[in-house]
Amino acid sequence: MKSGFVTFVGRSNVGKSTLLNALVGSKVAIVTPKPQTTRHPVRGILHDPRGQIVFVDTPGIFLGKKDAVSRELNKIVREQIEGIEAIVYVVDPTREPGAEEAHLQELLKKTRVPIIVAVNKNDLPILRRPFLKNTLILDVGQRATMEISAIKHRELNKLIDTLFDLLPEGEAFYPEHQLTDLSHADWIAEVIREKVFLHLQEELPYSVHVEVTETNMRDDEHEKISATVWTTEERYKGMIIGAKGEMVKTIGSDARKELESATGKKIFLGLDVQVDPKWQERFNKA
Repeated sequence: MKSGFVTFVGRSNVGKSTLLNALVGSKVAIVTPKPQTTRHPVRGILHDPRGQIVFVDTPGIFLGKKDAVSRELNKIVREQIEGIEAIVYVVDPTREPGAEEAHLQELLKKTRVPIIVAVNKNDLPILRRPFLKNTLILDVGQRATMEISAIKHRELNKLIDTLFDLLPEGEAFYPEHQLTDLSHADWIAEVIREKVFLHLQEELPYSVHVEVTETNMRDDEHEKISATVWTTEERYKGMIIGAKGEMVKTIGSDARKELESATGKKIFLGLDVQVDPKWQERFNKA
């Protein structure tokens, strides 16, 4: 039996979280068009007859930002590429390589951890991947380069086979059937945060934090959840609440439907929106 940790790295919005969900076979990481959607390293667990792979989804590298959140996210990426068994460097051939890509490649060249370059989005027509050649010839000392599609699940079995070849023998880190290390409350908070970003998109800065304040299982079929959406300014609070409270109702309704679909329970979800200008400074404690 083989086992080990594999970290996904790449710039924002290249498809790391989509890839994690596809490999695990369940939604364990939220997916939005918003940069830096992933805040904390999210672990997804793949169970296979050959062993167990623990995938770690990291935030995208985001240069040029001096706020506490961006600094902490970049620090997380640096920490997660050491002390593991392999790295999957996810690249996007639809976008021109930039400063974030160059910075990440320099980090990767310095590590001794085996690297696989996964060129995502091979489901798209060639004309929509104008930088494909750039991605196929990049060199960070990788063991292999392969084209995949996270959204269409193309060549993912080949990626898994290649990773198992790199893993050492070892026992499982997590029990069978466990798919993520997120707690129940943290998973709920992530679902709510995803809905906030999906509905407000570019109108709202990424500095939104969701805190679940209550999870009360009334019985096997019903659960009451209370959560607070934190933001940094009153004007953003107004945007999240919306005219006559319609936006926060929509966010809550969408989150409730996904939670009910995933858990099979009837969910009673209450959302509150609050302002804390300094929550970003408390990022490590959040």
